[in-house]
Amino acid sequence: MATMSDVARHAGVALSTVSYMLSGDKPVAAATRERIEHAMAELGYRPNAIARSLASRRTRILALHLPEFDVSAGETVFEIVRGAYDRAAERGYLLTVWPIASQRAPQELRDLVGQGHADGVLLVEVALDDPRIDSLQTSGVPFLSVGRTRDPSQLSYVDIDFEATIAQALDTLAASGHRDVMLIGRSRAMEAEGYGPAVRSHEDFARLAQERGFEHREYALEPSPQAGRDLAREVCGSSRRPDAVMAMNDLAVVGFVNELQVMGLDLPADLSVVTVVSSRRTASMTSPSLTAWQAPGEEMGRRAVDGLLDQLADPHAPPTQVLVTCTQYDGGSVEDRRRSP
Repeated sequence: MATMSDVARHAGVALSTVSYMLSGDKPVAAATRERIEHAMAELGYRPNAIARSLASRRTRILALHLPEFDVSAGETVFEIVRGAYDRAAERGYLLTVWPIASQRAPQELRDLVGQGHADGVLLVEVALDDPRIDSLQTSGVPFLSVGRTRDPSQLSYVDIDFEATIAQALDTLAASGHRDVMLIGRSRAMEAEGYGPAVRSHEDFARLAQERGFEHREYALEPSPQAGRDLAREVCGSSRRPDAVMAMNDLAVVGFVNELQVMGLDLPADLSVVTVVSSRRTASMTSPSLTAWQAPGEEMGRRAVDGLLDQLADPHAPPTQVLVTCTQYDGGSVEDRRRSP
């Protein structure tokens, strides 16, 4: 069975460097960490988390809290959890998901770390004014948020660059000759609750569409196929039909596209449709598949764990602030209208 010393020799580093990386007691350069992880994988080395927690007086446990936002079909959230869990395991930690009701979360998350049940907290589905963050900041509990508050200047976070993603999608539509675009966004209830992606997507879409000279309008829908079907009947049965739709609501856009076809409209000849901060799985649920900007959920989870462990290693380090970009996948749902007569 491989030992820590074997890993150090194989990676060409000092034994103490391996120990620092696994314990999180001191920061380790990314390139060095990669060599150590490669050596661990080749040798089949698995850290003994229990022994290490006793030695370091840490729990080797990270708590992830997910509030009760309605994020139906939120595949990105599950990818974030999966990426965080895998990354934590690679670094010798156990990630646990804590099902705490939202109204109790600020106090209970603080107590969770204060009573020695976890070393730090990852927050997912962050509100612009999030009481969990106020509580953890006040108490000095180590945490990192996957998402940003209204003022994230002093916050450690990993988030999607919504502005860049929406701009890329609008530029793609503009380059294909579209001039009238409609947003299928998240529900008004989610906006009222201050759910960051819902608020940011509406604000960024309106501003960026106007800057590019688009005729534009927005609809805030519940996350359901029926809401999408109803909107298709309302909008596409009228005389003022847009020439493109951008969606940030996976369930609604699937219902929307299916209803278009029931109405006898052709995608994309009659209407181009793209989906942003989505997944390839959702994009493949329609025919043709949708052009999509996929959220890098697993990458976000991995980088969130790294940022939190860096904070545990050096509480005085500058905050981790990472914006990740979505990846474009071209489906068959965008018509090049520059060729139209």
